[in-house]
Amino acid sequence: MKITRSLSGATALICLGALLLSACSMFQPNSPKPCPNVALLNDAAKMTRYRDGPGRDLTDVLFEARVQDVKWGCKYADGRVRVEAMIDIVAQRGPAFGGANAQVPFFVAVIDGAQNIIAKKNFDSEIEFRDGRRRAGVREEIDQTVFLQEGEHGPEYEIIVGLQVTEQQLQQNRGQRY
Repeated sequence: MKITRSLSGATALICLGALLLSACSMFQPNSPKPCPNVALLNDAAKMTRYRDGPGRDLTDVLFEARVQDVKWGCKYADGRVRVEAMIDIVAQRGPAFGGANAQVPFFVAVIDGAQNIIAKKNFDSEIEFRDGRRRAGVREEIDQTVFLQEGEHGPEYEIIVGLQVTEQQLQQNRGQRY
């Protein structure tokens, strides 16, 4: 009976200590601030590039590409938040592809709380199909700085990532015929 009581008392002391330690962290001035959300635009998550000409069947595919993953973190300093993101883009060669590298255009945009695009930049990602491989990928690392007004915080903004698709590719992604 004594062993049970001493274990219960020890458990209570451990729980009390953990509670006190967690309460201390609430008062730390350097607690992490939340980052802006980074999101993949679903309609621009993939693309199919065809060779020039009217054909749009499987034999006309140069390559297919998609954003496989997006990871991010942020740092605050001097009235701004710097978002660091890693964007994984993968591509697969199609029957009409004759080269060694595919140029995959993508974009990064900053959107404010009212859903206005306040900044957008286009990039080209070069994906190299080494040794005749059919599938390859690349990790693009980007830094995006958002300047905050007095009283603003990172979550009031959103960073949108996607492949820079044409109108036809957008319609195809939405399941529409063009």
